[in-house]
Amino acid sequence: MQRAEPTLKARAVKRQFGHRVVLQDISVEVSGGDFLMLVGHNGAGKTTLIRVLAGLLRPTAGTVQRSGATGMVAHSSMLYDALTARENLAFHGRLHGKNDPALVQRILEQMGLAPHGDRRVATFSRGMVQRLSIGRALLPDPEVLLLDEPLTGLDDAAAGIVREVLQDLKRRGRAVVVATHQLVEVVDLATTVGFLVGGRLAGLEPVAGRDAHAVMARYRELAANG
Repeated sequence: MQRAEPTLKARAVKRQFGHRVVLQDISVEVSGGDFLMLVGHNGAGKTTLIRVLAGLLRPTAGTVQRSGATGMVAHSSMLYDALTARENLAFHGRLHGKNDPALVQRILEQMGLAPHGDRRVATFSRGMVQRLSIGRALLPDPEVLLLDEPLTGLDDAAAGIVREVLQDLKRRGRAVVVATHQLVEVVDLATTVGFLVGGRLAGLEPVAGRDAHAVMARYRELAANG
């Protein structure tokens, strides 16, 4: 079967801050239905790569091409603490031309936040903020969703909700890129794993049924040779 046109394509991407090179010669692409898991130690360049792919940072060299809407979940929630959960989603929806209270309600229900829709975000726990941030990213129905450590601060029940969301995106033919240390939670959803070592993509391989232990063993092998 012919592979779909890439939803997101990066070619020979380099990013540096001053004289410090954080990403070097990164080439990667994802199409609808792909689920790319980025693995690397702190400082390997995962967050910077997510931000470059999302268009929040310009590459110092190389190119990034995106087609369709792109959603992103970052370390910062990008939410307004003084607004309620419902108001945050409604405001973000209007930015994307989606003034739809029913859609906002569906997102609240999907993220398990319907009982808290009219509470101010300032009163939310870290895990609730994270779920709302993911819901915000889903509002424009993105063709590709980029997530940086999306399971941080979530208990088992909330992590289960996020997994269901990611499964649904994959099932509907959306592309997902996740940078995470919590491999156990997402490795069974991933189709491809990218190993970032010192700002370089040391390997880009099919997951092919490997569990979290096997993925980390492969990462340590590549890091030792990198």
